[in-house]
Amino acid sequence: MKAYDLCVKTKEIGKTIEIAKKLGFNGLGLIIPYGRDFEKTKTKILKETKDAGMDIVIGVEIQGKTNGIKRVAKKIRKKHVLLVAKGGNIELNRAIAETKEIDILSSPLLENNKPGINHIIARFAAKNNVAIDFALSPVINSSKKTRSEIVSAMLEDARFVKKYKAPFVITSNALSPWDLRAPSEFMAFGRFLGLPENKIKKTVSGEILKENRKRLSGKWLMPGVEVE
Repeated sequence: MKAYDLCVKTKEIGKTIEIAKKLGFNGLGLIIPYGRDFEKTKTKILKETKDAGMDIVIGVEIQGKTNGIKRVAKKIRKKHVLLVAKGGNIELNRAIAETKEIDILSSPLLENNKPGINHIIARFAAKNNVAIDFALSPVINSSKKTRSEIVSAMLEDARFVKKYKAPFVITSNALSPWDLRAPSEFMAFGRFLGLPENKIKKTVSGEILKENRKRLSGKWLMPGVEVE
């Protein structure tokens, strides 16, 4: 099975690729915040990763208020293989889940480490195929009481995701190369959260990229329908 970490935010590209290979990854989603310097940063990373020896996907992360996120997502969807939106409050998480152009709802936990997914958000995420991100980085980089709160919140979010059959991804959300974790740890974390085994395997294998690449090929009409 191929293995992907779809949400990596480190700026140390070379070291990140080196460690990712040793951990057993076949591909990485390198996420860049959307803004004035996006294209410049993207060009730089593409040059750095030209001979990476693994599948490198440049993703874009949208941040901001609800209306702005929806507007930007609709504007740039056709130009990018991977589109991530950063959540963090209930209103924002719902707006992201309502936006079918977005692939991943990143950082859904609330500021006080409370669950960020409820039944309404989970239903919209399922309807619009917006994947909820369960990231290891917040767990790794916390301790004691804070870690316990984060894990409890993720377990609650996972309960809604499972109940309403919303899509999800498991990522590192790494801010440094040292935040990366092996694919086997992604699998174990998904099992710990009680998520379905078959869906854990699909998300770790980078399933989300296949349909998106078809869309950008110019042959895609709708899911399951392509021009010969």
